Amino acid sequence: MNADNQRLPSLRAILPDDTFLGTSLILRQGNRFLYGVRPVRQEEGHPILELTGIGGGLEEEDQSLAAGVLREAQEEIGCRVHLLPCSETLIVRGQSEVEQVVLEGDERPAAVVFRHYRTPPHQPWHENNRGPACLIVFVAALAGQPWPTRELPYLLWLTPEQVLATAQDDVPLPRLLSGGAELVVGEAGAATGEQLAAPDRLAGSPGPGFG
Repeated sequence: MNADNQRLPSLRAILPDDTFLGTSLILRQGNRFLYGVRPVRQEEGHPILELTGIGGGLEEEDQSLAAGVLREAQEEIGCRVHLLPCSETLIVRGQSEVEQVVLEGDERPAAVVFRHYRTPPHQPWHENNRGPACLIVFVAALAGQPWPTRELPYLLWLTPEQVLATAQDDVPLPRLLSGGAELVVGEAGAATGEQLAAPDRLAGSPGPGFG
């Protein structure tokens, strides 16, 4: 549906009241994008690095969706970001259910994705899930130097091609690093930082902050 045929009054007008709301950021620097990496976990004997977008769920203290994602950025990468309003917003309800709309107001994200919560990797609409969720994806510019925190002990810069590849399947970390990705290891991840290049260590899909 064309944005000229349906102008939504505000972001809040299209968000359901009874659905888990999460936020995420598109953070770009040159020709690469920033993702967080959760603590290493084991799955069927394989160490897994789970990528996640910078962001997360709203808390009671958050006065708005924008305030929530700004707080999450400070907590997860230790620096401020500036949100960049988008002229149009993608509304995604499924792989083949996508429309472009124009939102009014100050909160104008790049996308609003209606998906499921806690699904298998790479399958946001899988029937095995913990219920409906809605992800609001903002575009932002860095206002400082991002650095890993205790919550996200590693950060990973990916090329656009690597973002698409990891969204579709698990990719060994050494392959990403040899293809131009950059891993940033913080103090909380330093103990295992030297082991991260093991051939069987995989990077899961970049999630929205709530997996």
